[in-house]
Amino acid sequence: MYTISLLKHIFDIIILLKFIFVFTQKKRGKLKVNNLNDKKRIRLRNSKLVLKEIFNKWPISRAEISRNLDLNKSTISSIYNSLKGKGILEELGEGSSSKLGGRKPTIIKLNSKYGYTMSFDISFKNLHFMANYIDGSIINWGEINIFNKSIAEITSILKSKIDLCKSKTKTKKGLMGICFSIHGTVIKNKVTYSPFVNMENIDLVKYFKDKYQVPIVLENEANLTAIYIRDFIMDYKEKNLVAISIHKGIGSGIIVKNELFRGFKGEAGEIGRTLTKNMNGKFISVEKICSEDSLINKISEELSFKNLTRENVIYLYREKEEIVVKAMEEFIREISELIYNTSMYFDTRAIYIGSPLMEIEKKIFIEIVREVHRLDENFSKRKIKLALIENSDKATLLGACSVITHKIMGLTDYPLQFKINEKESKYLNMEK
Repeated sequence: MYTISLLKHIFDIIILLKFIFVFTQKKRGKLKVNNLNDKKRIRLRNSKLVLKEIFNKWPISRAEISRNLDLNKSTISSIYNSLKGKGILEELGEGSSSKLGGRKPTIIKLNSKYGYTMSFDISFKNLHFMANYIDGSIINWGEINIFNKSIAEITSILKSKIDLCKSKTKTKKGLMGICFSIHGTVIKNKVTYSPFVNMENIDLVKYFKDKYQVPIVLENEANLTAIYIRDFIMDYKEKNLVAISIHKGIGSGIIVKNELFRGFKGEAGEIGRTLTKNMNGKFISVEKICSEDSLINKISEELSFKNLTRENVIYLYREKEEIVVKAMEEFIREISELIYNTSMYFDTRAIYIGSPLMEIEKKIFIEIVREVHRLDENFSKRKIKLALIENSDKATLLGACSVITHKIMGLTDYPLQFKINEKESKYLNMEK
C-alpha cells in the first residue's frame, strides 16, 4: 500500500515538472509546438514582445532583443523580417561589434513615418487637437474656440481638422486611429455623462469610424492625463499615482499597479462631484466651490465684472485686490484639503495637478503645497511626490496619443514608454 502511494506521488511530481518545462519553453519560444493554433498564439505573443522592445529601447539590435526577451535568434530574425516587410521598422546603420569581433549588428528603430494618429480634447470653451507619428513624436497641435457651439458644429470642425491633416501628412499607412478626450464619464467607449458639452445623441465612434475606417477611442480627460504621466513621465516606474485636473470641473485619473482604474461604472476619480458643506452648512459638490470656473465666477460676481478671464484674476491677485485674495485663499484651502483626502483615499506615492490657473501663477501651487503639509505633518515622511503639470492641455492629448497608439499597434496590454522632447515633459516637482 505504501509503495502504491509513493509511486502516485512520484507520478504527480513528474506531471508537475513536465508542465513547468512546457510552460517555460513556450515562454522562451523554444518549444516545438505541433498544434497550429498554439503556434499562431506563441508567434503573435512573441511578435508583440519584439515590437514592444523596439518601441521602448530603440536604438537596438536583434542580438539585444534576443538577450532581453530570452528568445532564440532565429525567432527574432523571423519576426524582424516580417515587421521590416510591413515597413514598421527602420534601419539606422551598423552598431559596434562585440569584444570578440565578428559581424557588426544592424541597429533598428520603429519607423515613425509608418503612420500617424490624431487626438482631440473637447472642453467647454476650446477644442485642443494633436497629430502624432506612431512613435509619439508630435506632428502639430493647436486649439480652436468652440464656446457656445453645438456638437454638430464641433463635429464639423473635427472633420475639417482631420481632412486637413490627411492632406498634409504623408506616411505609409496614413491616419491609423483617433482618440477623443471627454470631460465626463465614458463606459465601454460610450459617453454616459457630459456636463459641459451636450452630445445630442451623436455617436462620435460610429460617425468617425464610418467616415475614416480607423479605430476610434473615447476616454475621460483626467484618465488620459494619468496615462500621460505613466507613459511619458514615469515610464511605469511609479506603479500607483493620481492625476487631478482642475478647470471648469474637477476630476482625477487613477493608476493602480500601472493600470488605469475606472471603477464599476467608469466613475472612479470623479472627486469634483463629492460633497462638502458651504459657508451656510449646506451640502454642495466640491467643484462648485473650488473649480477654476467657480472661482472666476465668484470673483466676477463680487466685483461686478463681466467676462472675467483667468488672466484677469491672476493680475488682480498679484495686485493684492482684497476680494480676489480672499477668494484665492479659500480656493487654496479647499484644493489642499482635496489633495490631502486624495492622498489618504488612494495611499498613492505621486499626485500630479493639472491646472491652467496654477500654470500661470506658480505661487498658488506653492501655497497649496504648504497648506497640504500643514494639514498633514507626516506628508513629507510619507514621501508623496506632489507635482504641477506644465501645459496640462498638451498632457491630455499626449495621453490620448498613448491610448490610440497602444490600440493600433495591438499592444493594449503591453507597457509602452514614449520618448519626447524635454520641453514637452516639463512639470514642477514639489516633493519637499
